[in-house]
Amino acid sequence: MSRKVRVVLITVVLALAGTAAAVAVTLGMQRGTSIAATINGEVIYASELEREITAVARQYNIDLNSEQGRKQRDEIARVVLDQMIEQRLILQEARRRNALAGEQQVDAAIEDIKKNFPSEGEFQLALDQRGLTLNDLRDRLRTNLTVQNLQAQVSKATVSEDEIRKFYQDNRKEYDRPEQVRVRHILVESDAEARFVLARLARGEKFEDLAKQLSRDPGSKEQGGDLGFVARGQLVPEFEQAAFALQPGQVSKIVKTQYGYHVIRGIARQAAQPSTLAEVREQIRRQLLGKKQEADFTAWLKQVKQGAKITRSDTPAK
Repeated sequence: MSRKVRVVLITVVLALAGTAAAVAVTLGMQRGTSIAATINGEVIYASELEREITAVARQYNIDLNSEQGRKQRDEIARVVLDQMIEQRLILQEARRRNALAGEQQVDAAIEDIKKNFPSEGEFQLALDQRGLTLNDLRDRLRTNLTVQNLQAQVSKATVSEDEIRKFYQDNRKEYDRPEQVRVRHILVESDAEARFVLARLARGEKFEDLAKQLSRDPGSKEQGGDLGFVARGQLVPEFEQAAFALQPGQVSKIVKTQYGYHVIRGIARQAAQPSTLAEVREQIRRQLLGKKQEADFTAWLKQVKQGAKITRSDTPAK
């Protein structure tokens, strides 16, 4: 059972990357196809654009062959091509400024994402659910990190201690740690299987061992069903209600969710805890600095775009 917080991490990465394609496209690829745009002499082929249109439609569950989908297609194509053009401009500037993200930087970002998953299997499952390979994720991260590198060069923004303190005072509840519980669970397909699990637990068998043998949750199975600490809102409602009702060592009744039938065991509880400015100062500083750098970068990119030679298939050459 995938926790929402883990899914969000992958989603955030995709949102940052936008709908742009991987940039490892040489001018020699796909010769003989029509051209969607050129940016300072660099080509975006129509076939590349078509792939990205299809990816966006899949992401937003749009049937491009339906009447509504056909009406939306031109607008999707325009937006996606705009983003691809901007990406090419960014990468051209990054190469010129020696700001392209290196493999070591990408590797570190991948490892940071993986830390939010209890196993390699659940990380891979999150990718599979979005039709991504590890290479796809690396390409998107490489673009994001290149943008971050450029932002640091383009922007001279700073954040003062007064700004940090005021933001914390205005938003301190966002940084408080909510009540959390740590639980294990065993996921099976039927009520009968769940009853069998409860019977074996009653005979004294270890919960962890049964989870490894019987659970159908690929994300927690090898960890003996351990989901780690979770807060409210990270689990489906039926599971959450049961999990937060358990004391450490207590086993739930059978819980049915959209994933199947669960038996849950409480491990530990953590009470809600207010944050302190010292604990979150660096997090807030990065957050505020990022917003300023993003604004500076947007203004800079607008200037770069105005000075570039861009030809689109749907506009006259300039």
